[in-house]
Amino acid sequence: MKYCIKCLTTNLRPNASFSDGICIACTYSGTEAVGGSSVKLKILQNKIQQSRTKQRNKGAYDCIVGVSGGKDSTRQAHWVRDRLGLRPLLVCCAYPPKQMSEIGAKNLSNLIEMGFDIIAATPAPQTAAKLSLESFKQFGNVCKSTEMSLFSTVPRLAIEMGVNTIFWGENPALQVGDSAVEGFDEFDGNNLRHLNTLTSGGVDWLKKAVSFPYLSEHYLYPTEIEFEKKKINIFYLGAAWDDWSNDDNSIYASLQGLTLRPGEELDTGDLSNASMLDEEFTNINMMLKFFKFGFGRATDFVNEKIRSGNISRDEAIIIAEKYDGLCSDEIIKRYTEYVGITVTEFWDITNNWVNKDIFNTSPGARPLKKFTVGVDHES
Repeated sequence: MKYCIKCLTTNLRPNASFSDGICIACTYSGTEAVGGSSVKLKILQNKIQQSRTKQRNKGAYDCIVGVSGGKDSTRQAHWVRDRLGLRPLLVCCAYPPKQMSEIGAKNLSNLIEMGFDIIAATPAPQTAAKLSLESFKQFGNVCKSTEMSLFSTVPRLAIEMGVNTIFWGENPALQVGDSAVEGFDEFDGNNLRHLNTLTSGGVDWLKKAVSFPYLSEHYLYPTEIEFEKKKINIFYLGAAWDDWSNDDNSIYASLQGLTLRPGEELDTGDLSNASMLDEEFTNINMMLKFFKFGFGRATDFVNEKIRSGNISRDEAIIIAEKYDGLCSDEIIKRYTEYVGITVTEFWDITNNWVNKDIFNTSPGARPLKKFTVGVDHES
């Protein structure tokens, strides 16, 4: 396992790409000031105008913004409406009742109270639980099916409603270094379909797991042909934002009524108190990511701070060592009850996906790391 020489991204990250020892995200952060956010905003506005001229349905909405009710989507909704002057329809792929948190429901209601129109689509609860367990067993990912649904619902509804402009927040290629989703430029989100979550393992496993074929439709990303027929364009907003960050988004959204989850750092490893507000099982996935790739949520958090110049790499190492891979026993127990397995079975499944080169495993127990954060590790 090798680390980026500037941040704590490892070469084990899916679709990682290093140049002279530096990851994509760090390379981009060194050049992003060129032109400034005001110039990039004008570029984005021109792209939006070109996209909208191709929209066949000149109805009530100019665009669609995918939301969860969290910090990023709350700010995105405001920015699109108030800064870009567009009429957005917010689309939420909501979690089933047993998975959605009370805070998540409250924050979604908060968006509605701000005057936005929202469509919420929720997958069948029993199917969602079954697919979560199946994706856990087959891919070591309790959220794979959930994320497939989340990313697919927005373009599917855009196609059905004839609204061809879609906005997401950060560009995964530039935010965390996922080279597979790189587009023509920093605004281009049409390659989001190549995100590891959407492509790894295909979709046959999902179709086989559901009781009826129609139940799988909610999870399937539209084809490139469907995108082309409806002239669908996805744009990332983050590049045109001079203060796009976890901290800035959290502060802004909380001032707009967002409910946070303070004091849970040692339960979830979330240092922002503002991530995964709408449900808690994603915390498990952050832990599983740590076991598979040697980095987790805390690493992503401190990497952003390194690139913004707020902390040094050495300071980031201390933080990542303490918080990466954390997920409380209580959250894990609630998940096992949700999908119908024991805690011992949970750890046995987990250990099937642990990277044995960088972790030691024992039956029915948490893996133990055998590497030092920030130091290249040879197995």
